[in-house]
Amino acid sequence: MFETQEVKEELLIKGFNSIYYFEFGKDFSHSPEKHNFWEMVYVDNGRINAITNGIGCTLEQGQVIFHEPMETHAHVSDSRVSNNMLVVAFTTDSEAMQYFKRKTFTLDKTSKMLLSLFLEEAKNALGKVPGDYSCKENLRFLPIVFGSSQLLQCYFTEFLIKLIRNGNELSKEVVSAKNSRYIASNSLSELISEYLKDNIYASVSLKDVCEQFVMGKTQLCKIFRENTGKGPMEYYMNLKIKEAKRLIREKNHSVSQISDMLGYSSVHIFSRAFKKAVGMSPINYAKSILVHQTESGEDR
Repeated sequence: MFETQEVKEELLIKGFNSIYYFEFGKDFSHSPEKHNFWEMVYVDNGRINAITNGIGCTLEQGQVIFHEPMETHAHVSDSRVSNNMLVVAFTTDSEAMQYFKRKTFTLDKTSKMLLSLFLEEAKNALGKVPGDYSCKENLRFLPIVFGSSQLLQCYFTEFLIKLIRNGNELSKEVVSAKNSRYIASNSLSELISEYLKDNIYASVSLKDVCEQFVMGKTQLCKIFRENTGKGPMEYYMNLKIKEAKRLIREKNHSVSQISDMLGYSSVHIFSRAFKKAVGMSPINYAKSILVHQTESGEDR
């Protein structure tokens, strides 16, 4: 009798944590994140900047990058073009995955075909591939099509094995070069700036910003100042004062209300910050606007 020869599973995907296909505009970005599973990002169309542990690289259409567990990473759309991205998060303990650390890959025809088969099968397994970035629901495979989740595992495993077999033909090391540092710092500064703008009506501290971007104070402040000429809190205060001036000109709220709206702990602290930045108190600024409007005949 013939004995069974066991299959050596050199690369085993235990399961998938999330599968997304995003269609993003030119201004998409997300704050740095890290998690305890692997993540693959494939640029199906357009161009993105990927930031990995403070090192940046540009991914063109047809390229892919992997983020290992607990690696801090972020992605920022190129400001000139929109993009489509396939993002697959998965769990594996296989030692072979070390090959994918700090590498990008330019996919050949076979690799693209395997990802296309994977994406089509994902529709069978999920019913619909999620495309809303704000949706963070747990992945649920539906028992609609026989063997769909297993086929997903097969296609993705074959995709990874092909990348390893092709070796240096498709891969490129993500290294810390001058250009990569510039991409990373510039992209991170844009992310921080957008975060502060989005929270203009809140009360955000430097500690909050550092926790949001998984960075130390010294490094974060240095990167932000190099790209904007200001510290993050100075930049944040300027945003608030600019918004305060707009609200005062609209004359729909009192100074006290504007102080509360912008997250100041007291109207006294707000007035002091406003006077330091503008050269006059909020009340005097409101009076100067009224005088200007009267002199120019705007209220007549």
